[in-house]
Amino acid sequence: MSKETTSATFGFFGVVAALLAVLLTLYGQGTGEALRVLFDRSSLLLTGSSNFSGFGGGFSANVIISVLSMAIALVCGFFLGGAMVSPNAMVRSVAVVFMNLLRSSPWLVVLYAMLYLLPFNVSIFGHHIFVSPFLKAVIGLSFPVTAYIAEAFRNGIHAVPDGQWESARALGYRRGQILRLIILPQAFPLMLPNLMTTYAMLFIGTSLVVVTGTSDVLSIGKTVIASDGDDYAAAVYLYILLLFFLFAYPLATWTRALERSLSKGK
Repeated sequence: MSKETTSATFGFFGVVAALLAVLLTLYGQGTGEALRVLFDRSSLLLTGSSNFSGFGGGFSANVIISVLSMAIALVCGFFLGGAMVSPNAMVRSVAVVFMNLLRSSPWLVVLYAMLYLLPFNVSIFGHHIFVSPFLKAVIGLSFPVTAYIAEAFRNGIHAVPDGQWESARALGYRRGQILRLIILPQAFPLMLPNLMTTYAMLFIGTSLVVVTGTSDVLSIGKTVIASDGDDYAAAVYLYILLLFFLFAYPLATWTRALERSLSKGK
């Protein structure tokens, strides 16, 4: 087992042990009862439904929101990043200003803006579309993440040596062909660590969507506390913290491994 794997393993079990120690400290002899409550409510916290009868709420909502927001941000971010490396100075300047505006926007403020600025019903060609809190959360989180992806795209493009552009131009390739066939295949592996880090950050940021009224894990956690009593509030929030850790820690570990692999390949 490599030193990095050993460190990651100890880090993982160390955090789990620390959370369990906090639970034991807080509840003492009542730890067993607290664990029973968490076990009984685990389906509700994970899926938003009893007995795992459905998905789309609880922790699964956080995962789905993060995936959908990342997908939207990837598409928008690549277009914005492309504009940021445009040979047209006007296009490049506008794109950079827009990127900085999105990147500097507090996520919580953006979510509140989506909540109050986006109507719940939108009429398109006579068809009424319901804009749910879930959809508002997805759109709201995709805005700031778009900026991070655009910047990762630009940095990836700039990391490819200029000689690649010059050689391709000498062979008669147009700019679009150079970007698509030569630059992007080399730049994408360089972008991956930043993209993975951005997704991990986005996933953790889904804890903010509770302000939109989405039935995420924090919203369900409040329901559980209201039902079972404030005595179990600490246990519920420790459980939620554990869920986020179990999802985010492997992403962070894989990102570091990928960065080491890319460094060795240079």
